[in-house]
Amino acid sequence: MSSISTKWIVSLFLLLSGASALMYQVLWVRLLSLSIGATSVSISIVLATFFLGLGLGSYFTGTIIKKFKNSFKIYLFAEIIIALSAVLLLPILLNLDYYISMLHIVEAGLGLKFFIVMLLLFIPTFFIGTTFPLLMSVAIKQKNEIGLKLAYFYAINTAGAVVGVLLSGLILIPHFGLDGTLYIAASLNLFIVLVGFVLYKLSYFSSVFILKSYIATQEPTRFNNKALIVLFVTGLSAMATEVGWMKYLIIYTGNTIYGFSLILAMFLTGVTIGSFMVRSQYLSKIDINKFLFFGLILLSIMLLVARIGLGEFPEIYEQLSIFKDNPFIYKWSKYFAMFLLLLPATALFGALFPIALKLYSNNIYSLYSHVGKAYAINIIAGILGSIIAGFWIIPYFSTDILLTAVALLVLVSSLLFIKDIKIKKISYIWVGFSIVFILLSDKLTHIDYRSMIGIVLKQGIPANVHINTKTTTHYLKEGQTGVISIFSYDNKPCIMKLLNNGRNESWIDICDENNLLLNEFLLGEIPFLLNPLAKDAFVVGYGGGTTVKALAMNNLDSIDVVELDSAILDAVRTLYNNKLPTDSDKRVKVIVNDARNALLMSKKSYDIIVSQPSHPWLSGSSNIMNKDFFEIVKSRLSQGGINAQWVPLFKIDTATLKSIIKAYIDTFEYVISFVNIQTRDLLLFGSKQPIVFNYESIQK
Repeated sequence: MSSISTKWIVSLFLLLSGASALMYQVLWVRLLSLSIGATSVSISIVLATFFLGLGLGSYFTGTIIKKFKNSFKIYLFAEIIIALSAVLLLPILLNLDYYISMLHIVEAGLGLKFFIVMLLLFIPTFFIGTTFPLLMSVAIKQKNEIGLKLAYFYAINTAGAVVGVLLSGLILIPHFGLDGTLYIAASLNLFIVLVGFVLYKLSYFSSVFILKSYIATQEPTRFNNKALIVLFVTGLSAMATEVGWMKYLIIYTGNTIYGFSLILAMFLTGVTIGSFMVRSQYLSKIDINKFLFFGLILLSIMLLVARIGLGEFPEIYEQLSIFKDNPFIYKWSKYFAMFLLLLPATALFGALFPIALKLYSNNIYSLYSHVGKAYAINIIAGILGSIIAGFWIIPYFSTDILLTAVALLVLVSSLLFIKDIKIKKISYIWVGFSIVFILLSDKLTHIDYRSMIGIVLKQGIPANVHINTKTTTHYLKEGQTGVISIFSYDNKPCIMKLLNNGRNESWIDICDENNLLLNEFLLGEIPFLLNPLAKDAFVVGYGGGTTVKALAMNNLDSIDVVELDSAILDAVRTLYNNKLPTDSDKRVKVIVNDARNALLMSKKSYDIIVSQPSHPWLSGSSNIMNKDFFEIVKSRLSQGGINAQWVPLFKIDTATLKSIIKAYIDTFEYVISFVNIQTRDLLLFGSKQPIVFNYESIQK
């Protein structure tokens, strides 16, 4: 069989395995967020364990090949393990919240969560990590092929990842559900195995892929350390910037699987384009040290340009409003503008990786070992980058500082190769450029969440409604679920609007404590009217505190409140001298946690459980607006307990509304509902026992 045939077969396998890997990633993040929590910390744990498994698999690929010799046979075995372990994991992940309810995971902290996720995902992620280096040892047989083929195959694998993330987020999950999508991903792995098994029976494939010289020869190590540092820096920078870009752009796309998938696809598409670019014969002849030196400098510039572009994006976004009459063009012009902003930097990430990999893996006899180890370094650096960005720099500093710092780190890393550049006074040129870089990064446009939130907010105002849009911002912070802010219109200075990513969460009248948001007040008051003997209450979401206040007006013994984002609580505190308005009530206990986790961990039965997630189509809220969550709520209700569920009717499609109502009435034996057409609020009240609506008693 010709080398051309081998190239196309390996390309097909890389495309399909890349697609299935990203489908698994999207699915596992979604499934595990249901059981270990939907906070950004919990999701980061899932992603960290996913990439750690990949890194370990890549690192130990060389050891595995040395032991079993036949790379192609090992690869087919790996694909079988991936498919089988993913399918076997599905029922465990679907019911994991019930299994872990017996363990005090919340009390044990992040360590136990990490251990559980790692234990579950280790086998499939480990073998996913082996697939790329295994196929490289299959496809690359000549030293002069290393650079071009590494770039080409890396691009193909990344292109498969783009296909996987788009398919899962935009098509498969909405139409086939989480379990159906997982079966499709596993089918791709098994299709590879079927085709590979047929090819393996051919004499060429049964012999040529056996590693004949499996004892690695010693190669020069002069540039290896430099290559590893580049792989580490670019891996860390890529994931850190992806976290920062995602945090900012998700405000425009919406915090949904759809929005997440599109932004991730933009990033991966840029990486794919960059990898394809460096497979040209012309670039392959360029000195690698020069390429990496100038490539890193150019990447730092493009990262700075991307930050400046994101700072200007509110203005770009407003200009695109000329397409509002055509929703399709308006939506996709927004995504195209985002893609163009990110493309130069992401393409350079894609170009630098295979070039640095070539520098490190320049010996054909140790290629399989070095590719795996280098790939592992890049992946583990990516984990570190996402942790630093998500847990430290963004919460304590800002996304703007993160993106600037990453660009500066990339610029400094180019110094590794400055001695290898035979250009007169190159050191002075680099210093001069660095000074200009720092000055421009300070003076040019920075990311401003205030202007961005204002634009998102204006989108919610009907075109025929004219109000004074001049506002004052009282609080703004990047929280775990989004950018939390409080602002007021200057013509209504007493009404404080609480926003998450520019979307209304609640409002508070700081001048009149009796002026309460109607639907939130009724959520707390009606359950007590339906169950006047209630003693213990549980509230999902603190919001502006109105529902908790309403419950506290009644003769309750305890009110447990769970808020997903601590920034919401901090925002409300700024309006009350750094205290919550309910702090003086000893019955009220407020904790920061995921509602599913809190209810599952609780051994207590409640007479009233109130749930008020703001936007049911967003990723965090959708976790607690489905039958699975309603069943958890029902299991924690006392015999005559009442559940109160708020369903906002603004910006919700008919299918979503129908699915929520059906899930609710399928869960609770008795349901009563109220709707306010003017404010567009639907209130559902469910119970295991008949609901007695005593109108005369309620009037009294």
